[in-house]
Amino acid sequence: MTGKVCVFGSFNFDMVARVDRFPVPGESLVATGSMTSAGGKGANQARRR
Repeated sequence: MTGKVCVFGSFNFDMVARVDRFPVPGESLVATGSMTSAGGKGANQARRR
């Protein structure tokens, strides 16, 4: 069965950075890697279909 589905909800852009350790307060670290993906309640629900 084929049909149209409309999903209402938020769409966010997730960005995750990988670091060697947690920074201490006030410290900045250089990321060793990163990943981006779509997120949010609406986007997550739409991907399940």
